[in-house]
Amino acid sequence: MPHATVSWELSVALAPDAALGSYLGVHGLAQSAQRSIGPLAVTTAIANGPSGWTAFGAIIAVTCIIQHRLVRDRLAGTPLSVPPVTVSEH
Repeated sequence: MPHATVSWELSVALAPDAALGSYLGVHGLAQSAQRSIGPLAVTTAIANGPSGWTAFGAIIAVTCIIQHRLVRDRLAGTPLSVPPVTVSEH
């Protein structure tokens, strides 16, 4: 559940107003690709033993680093889609 919430928020927060539909479409496509490729990737990691799991973990780490570097500057000044609420406001 946290992954779904965060990934949806990122796809909305990073999208320019004119391209919101395109960003959400790519977000949905990425989830479909994950569901298709994920089982194959885990099966390959299991079949290759410890070296397979090491490679699987390294690939995930590298893709996380790349994604972080791609979005960190765009998120710096972008507010979230839901304004923060403090206890004192209610």
